[in-house]
Amino acid sequence: MAGVGAALALAAWVAHRALPAWPLPINAAVMGLATTLDTIPRLVLVVAMAAGVGVSTLGLLALLTLTSWPQSARLVRAQMLRVRALPFVEAARAAGVPAGKIWLNHALPHALQPLRTAFPLSVASLLGIESTLSFLGIGLPPDVAAWGRLMATVRNAPEAWWAFALPCFCLVASILSLSALSRRNYQAV
Repeated sequence: MAGVGAALALAAWVAHRALPAWPLPINAAVMGLATTLDTIPRLVLVVAMAAGVGVSTLGLLALLTLTSWPQSARLVRAQMLRVRALPFVEAARAAGVPAGKIWLNHALPHALQPLRTAFPLSVASLLGIESTLSFLGIGLPPDVAAWGRLMATVRNAPEAWWAFALPCFCLVASILSLSALSRRNYQAV
């Protein structure tokens, strides 16, 4: 998530600098890519890619990261557009502070505030997707413990309901805890 914020800060800085020969439509390119990724449901995209190629632990992490950044990018972009019209940014421009310094030191810290709330919700979503993949048998490798794989053991022994209930309870408790953390971060902002 922090990497997305730094990339967006760089994109905002480049987009607002006067380039001599050709302007780069970075904003349009990033938002177009985000829209393209959002047109396909994330679970369908991840299942198709994971089942087709087969992924390692690092590969699954990369796949989940590549499919989850559009929401964060939109939040940061919307906040950056709001922040750039605030009086302290205008005052810094009037004082002659370079544009890159304004964006990096003044605007970006304010633009990243929504990520404090969105990050726990993103992690909760990723937990759900990873558990779904592991339940289906296409997630993490078999030598790595996963709640979804533990829940899938109920297929072999349907009378052992506790083999499903305990990992399911832990997963739900984790997701609800992350949701409560997000709500707490929202109230703190």
